[in-house]
Amino acid sequence: GANYDLVQPTDYIVGLMIRQGLLQKLDHDRLPVLANMDANYMDLPFDPGNEYTVPYQAGTDAIVVNTDKIETLPQSYADLWKPEFAGRMVMIDDSRAIIGATLLTLGYDVNTKDPAQLEEAKAKLAELVQGVKIFDSDSPKTALIAGDADAGIIWTGEAELARRELPTIEYIYPTEGAILWQDSYAIPAEAPHLDAAYAWLNYSLQGDLFWQMLEEFPYTMPNQAALDFAQANHPELYQAYIESNITNTPAEALEKGHRIEDVGEATPLYDQVWTEVKGG
Repeated sequence: GANYDLVQPTDYIVGLMIRQGLLQKLDHDRLPVLANMDANYMDLPFDPGNEYTVPYQAGTDAIVVNTDKIETLPQSYADLWKPEFAGRMVMIDDSRAIIGATLLTLGYDVNTKDPAQLEEAKAKLAELVQGVKIFDSDSPKTALIAGDADAGIIWTGEAELARRELPTIEYIYPTEGAILWQDSYAIPAEAPHLDAAYAWLNYSLQGDLFWQMLEEFPYTMPNQAALDFAQANHPELYQAYIESNITNTPAEALEKGHRIEDVGEATPLYDQVWTEVKGG
């Protein structure tokens, strides 16, 4: 942490970093930009009171399908185990998300610490991995746009960008409930340039700057000031965001969704599942 002034951990990693003493508490008096945030993305279980984090972007890990190539659309994570999807899928290379989706198909909690449940999930996940053509956390949309994959599990923003290029892309929230996540800014415990960190947060998260994320990185927007600016100055972009079931997550999907949490001492169990399954 001594080499970085800011980091952008996802929600369950925030919990881990707090537990390990890697983050410092924020001085809210130095962060007037917090007033820009939608309250729905504040005070979440991974950081009550936002003592350590400032919301950056949010989203889901749901099912993406090219409806021009897939006749019967999947409605659940479990459907992706069907033979017709084998060899046609792209997946984010994200252990907790994909193990979490597998656990949901078995009726288990995405944050289970039960070794027996994780062992069962490992066996089931091994079946799925055989049918995954591409694991890609850099640009999973590329395989969809190029026609190298026809379905899979990817992030909100990647699905939205894919649909802009390929209108036959559809994003489906699984019946088990989608994986929900939020990325945040945080300041490492030993950040060398603390004043610069606060200055960057207050500058970059201004509504009249941050709205540009809707265009380049269309994830779910926790920054209400940015949405307000876009509505007033870029109404077409704002309307596209609001009308998209990808970026503007439906209320039902949020209610049914599951948040991945830090599982503490069970973390090595998840690591072992992923390593063994990916290693064949």
